[in-house]
Amino acid sequence: MSNLDEKSKESLLILKSFENFNEEIQLSTIKHIKNSIIGNKKKKLHFLSNELIELLVNIISKTNNDNLIIQCTSIIGSVANTVEGSKKINSNNGIYIKPLVTLLSNSNQKIVESSLRAIKILSMNSNPPMYFIHDSTGINLLISLLKYPLESVNDFAAIIIAKICEYLNEIHPQQLQQQQQQGYNNRDSNEMDTSTGTTTIITSGSVNINYSLLQYQNIIHSKGGLKALLYLFSQPKSKLYESILLAIGWLTKDNVLLSSIVMNSELGSFDLLVTLFKTKGPKIKLLAVNCICNLNQSKVIPESYSYLIRNILPTIIRLMGEEDSIQEDAPIILARLISDNEDLQRVASEAEAISRLGQFLKDVNSSDRLKINSLSAIAVLCSMREESRKQVSDAKIIPQITSFLQSDNYAIRAASCRLTKSLSRSIKHLRTSLFDCTIAVPLLKLLDDKSLEVQVSASATLCNLILDFSPMKQTILDNGGVKKLVDLTQSTWDFQLRLNCVWAIKNLLFMAEPSLKESVMKQFTYQKLISLLKDYEPPIVEQALSVLRNLAYKDQDQIVSDENFDCQLIPILESKLQSEIPEIIQQALFVICNIVGNEKQRSAVMKSPIVLKLINFMDHKSSEIRVAVVWCISNLLSPEDPIGLSSRISRLKELGYQKKLESLIDDQHMEVKDRVKTALNIFEKQSSTHHHQM
Repeated sequence: MSNLDEKSKESLLILKSFENFNEEIQLSTIKHIKNSIIGNKKKKLHFLSNELIELLVNIISKTNNDNLIIQCTSIIGSVANTVEGSKKINSNNGIYIKPLVTLLSNSNQKIVESSLRAIKILSMNSNPPMYFIHDSTGINLLISLLKYPLESVNDFAAIIIAKICEYLNEIHPQQLQQQQQQGYNNRDSNEMDTSTGTTTIITSGSVNINYSLLQYQNIIHSKGGLKALLYLFSQPKSKLYESILLAIGWLTKDNVLLSSIVMNSELGSFDLLVTLFKTKGPKIKLLAVNCICNLNQSKVIPESYSYLIRNILPTIIRLMGEEDSIQEDAPIILARLISDNEDLQRVASEAEAISRLGQFLKDVNSSDRLKINSLSAIAVLCSMREESRKQVSDAKIIPQITSFLQSDNYAIRAASCRLTKSLSRSIKHLRTSLFDCTIAVPLLKLLDDKSLEVQVSASATLCNLILDFSPMKQTILDNGGVKKLVDLTQSTWDFQLRLNCVWAIKNLLFMAEPSLKESVMKQFTYQKLISLLKDYEPPIVEQALSVLRNLAYKDQDQIVSDENFDCQLIPILESKLQSEIPEIIQQALFVICNIVGNEKQRSAVMKSPIVLKLINFMDHKSSEIRVAVVWCISNLLSPEDPIGLSSRISRLKELGYQKKLESLIDDQHMEVKDRVKTALNIFEKQSSTHHHQM
């Protein structure tokens, strides 16, 4: 107590034995403490270190004096407004929060209001109470408070719901990393775009669906929470727009069902959102735009409102000039609104969004949150448009982006990776701006980052930097890039990171020289490649087949041989042809197409069950698979080995391949038709030669 004045010391002593004093002294003591700490963080910390929270909770649990309870909860709320205070209140498995929750069922409205205000403040400065997240009774209680006869209580309840959603959203990357460390497999990641060819620069990253948030949103809805919020929202002259919009914004984030309910609400919720966007001040305007953005992302807004989305863009960009909290949130709302829409990205770029965001990156006084959101917004702006990438270069912010790769804040590092990935889709930027800033080495180091999110973002970016036309390819090779990528394919349990690393190796081997192939395989090893070909994740198997396909391309040095693969090559390929996944079948066919360019492998395929299976794919509904299998037939009929050609033709005829080819002569796909004609010419030429000899 040495840091407290005498009156404060005396107050603490009274609290420790408050039952020995009358209610008047108890109340005056509590009021003294309350008045002492308001606006005085130093005093709050001194009282906190002298067990203030424990003393207040003890009083709440024992007194029947409503006024005393209100004063105690008010002090707890004030202390919760500090990092240290909120941490203390949240400690010991919520033992200090339970009395506050109990008070929410009190008959005195002022006690309910004061207690919920304290919980709201706690939720805004720390983790929200788990009781309102995992306990059905707690969730029901929270939703009932949206219908409470006091507007202030409705307001606090809406904010708490929003903060719980925000908490669930923010802890998701940490949960993923914990799962990785504990040896769990994360299977919530969407696949990269697997429909593209080997040379395509990656244009789609990982999208992790946060099932914790999604479940909570749906639970709130199932218990009537969204309905209650929409009712409050519809009330004339409502004073709760800010908190309700905040809650609706979080409940509709990435949730098609709840977005559809808001859009089609009989209470006219969508029309009111539009009205608020057009008429209210900056904060309400931004929150309304966020809700509209969620509905737009869920594709529940009719096409007839497309003009509205276009009109919103300039408003968001103007809001970047507002006060700090609005300025920080505007960029990420912009990013969500224009995601996957090249036309909206063009409109935003033409409205000078990139130059405005670039200024935030250059400003040393910008908060970390503003930097993260600005980097994310520019990444989206550059994801599809070369003109936008040029604007980034013209804004001279690539040095800042490079330096952010080494930030102490993992979220800034991850956001910088995502932006670099967007820029790396441009061949011009690979050869100029990014290379000039020597961005490859810092990115390579991030493969060892402590943050899983950073590792995933860095590996996705390296997929593009390692392509043959990239000047940074050699830098990556010289700095141990192959070993890092290979090790991560084997050592991590995270699906997306493993996929990115296999993808990068595939790109590295695209049309590679034999010396590079041999060098990569010394580090990769055939055994590790075999394990990936047998992986339990189909997208990883597909990319491993693509690695094999690139190794087998013009393979004159027998890098891909049955001996190197411990006699497992043909059986593995045969098993992949039995897959139900078209992409795996297609890649297996292209591997077969490449390996049969070698006479030894050609002979092995002709003697294997593969030759019996190929014909089954010749009338496949996928034109890509039909192209691949006809290429296989063409290469099996290669005239380079005239001695074996005759027996191969006879065998293929016997199996019905010639007749099947003839049925494809009018295929709708031009490449199928061309390859069919080539193969049939070989059949016919051999037939005429055989007839002439007779």
